[in-house]
Amino acid sequence: MPAAPWLDALPSDFYDQLAHCLSLHGMATAELLSRPEAQALAALTSLNSRKVQVLNQIQTHQKLLEQLRTEPLALYHLLLLGRLTLDTSLAVPVLAYVQQQMGIDAAQLDSLKTYCLELSGAFLTTLEEQVAAPVGVASLGLHRLLVEEAFAQVLAAQPAPALPAANLRLAEPQLQMLRLALLLVHSLPNTADHPFLRAVAQLPNLQPAALEPLIEHLGRVRAQEQLTLTMPELVQLYQGMQVCGMVFVSDVMSRIGLEDAFPVLSEEEQSTMEAAPVSNRQAVGEMVSGFTHWVQHTFPDAPEIQHARQEILALADTLG
Repeated sequence: MPAAPWLDALPSDFYDQLAHCLSLHGMATAELLSRPEAQALAALTSLNSRKVQVLNQIQTHQKLLEQLRTEPLALYHLLLLGRLTLDTSLAVPVLAYVQQQMGIDAAQLDSLKTYCLELSGAFLTTLEEQVAAPVGVASLGLHRLLVEEAFAQVLAAQPAPALPAANLRLAEPQLQMLRLALLLVHSLPNTADHPFLRAVAQLPNLQPAALEPLIEHLGRVRAQEQLTLTMPELVQLYQGMQVCGMVFVSDVMSRIGLEDAFPVLSEEEQSTMEAAPVSNRQAVGEMVSGFTHWVQHTFPDAPEIQHARQEILALADTLG
């Protein structure tokens, strides 16, 4: 095995410094390589899901040194692909998973990501100075440009992400109400012998599969934390809240047996809304009305909201 003085010069706690970085970059790389359009990248870097899994099992300084002595390019590619991915929307599911598993808020997640990117950037520079390029390439720096070009082609094949439409900071009762509305709509049977339920089942924005990403999104947000919504998500909440309101003010809830499953608001939450006690139905009605008014007032000319409103008006007609 050839001597590598630069490896001997690494501090004994280097793995401890790199551990979070390796884990985050490894998950991001695995997410990237799971996509069919990343086949060219996989071939260019000689990485695949199995190899990434092996690299993700490095858990000691000694194992890290062994990897760097025997197959440094694999680790180089893992860090490079992970770094490229973490700065794009491809990393959204990875970052959401990390945030949930670590129980951290958005600011802490951003700090962790920044730290990991700074560390990987510095270590990639070191590797480019010390590690030989793949056969047939003049330098590792040139090889990096080829990888970045292939990655750009993967990005170009992705659908453009929806732009943020609104940034909200919600109190706990408001956040709970949004979650409740989506969960209720998600739970509505689509085969029930009721014209309202059949009509809800026909709304494309409120299909269970369409609602699940937003339900997960709301589940990760905490009270007073910034909630960023795209226009499609805003439309889902706009329609979901109104469907929830219609269910609560009609006989639909009791007819489908969900009355006990959705108690809505605690007495403490109700007391934050107004001094006098109010019924669950009143509380729901006020929150639905407030949110609906805010959306219509904030986006008076948005065609998506206007179309969603027409669908809701037609839905209301099915209640008689």
